[in-house]
Amino acid sequence: MIFVIIPLILLFGKSVSPLVHNSQSFDNHLLIKEKTTWQIIGRSIFVGLISAFICLILAFPYAFFVANSRSKIFKIYSLSLIASPLIIFTIAKVFALRSLFLLLFDEGSLNNNSFMVLGLIFLNFPFMVLPLYTIFRDMPKNLLEAGTDLGYSKFWLLIKVVLPYSFRAISSGFALVFLMAATSIVVSDKLLPNGSQNQLIGNLINNSANISNPFDLARVSSLVLVTLLVFIGIYSLIHFIPIIIMKIKGFKYD
Repeated sequence: MIFVIIPLILLFGKSVSPLVHNSQSFDNHLLIKEKTTWQIIGRSIFVGLISAFICLILAFPYAFFVANSRSKIFKIYSLSLIASPLIIFTIAKVFALRSLFLLLFDEGSLNNNSFMVLGLIFLNFPFMVLPLYTIFRDMPKNLLEAGTDLGYSKFWLLIKVVLPYSFRAISSGFALVFLMAATSIVVSDKLLPNGSQNQLIGNLINNSANISNPFDLARVSSLVLVTLLVFIGIYSLIHFIPIIIMKIKGFKYD
């Protein structure tokens, strides 16, 4: 905790400290006042939400099917297929994906959000599958049997039993993938031929940071704090909305 709080305090102090050079004051908040900055933040949020949602749609049935399989060999191979890419350097995976895209599409057509979302899904999919698999693996089998005895169809069994039981894994996996996708640097820089046209907030912070220049450092510190507040707010919504919904519906959220 100390390694999180102290840097944040120093960051806050740097962002609000007045900068004066040769009797001229400089605006610490210049970056966050620019319209382009908020467009990049909006793009980051949009790309992050879309990537997390698609990962959830793909990971949910995959994790459920694997967790309920009776074959241990199938489980081992299925999880290895998901987890093994994690041991490969991220940048190596990005370059491999870019090579594949260049074989299938024109280089100029790759400069759009769609290919960036595909890259983010490719990189972050395991982080959605693993928490879902863990919760489905530990789910008591008698819950599904009880739902079947009550006359639920497979659809209502999913809505009434499986989704409420897995809400915690869904919200945590969704939030994790969203944060990793929205703040990614390498996908925009290395996957797209001209990443400057589709920057995410991580790219803007990385490109604007110059630790040898106190003025740039102060401006980036302000941007980091604003970005942190925005993403903490979105993370809180992702985490607490399921809890509120379950409370309204009368479910217990442990």
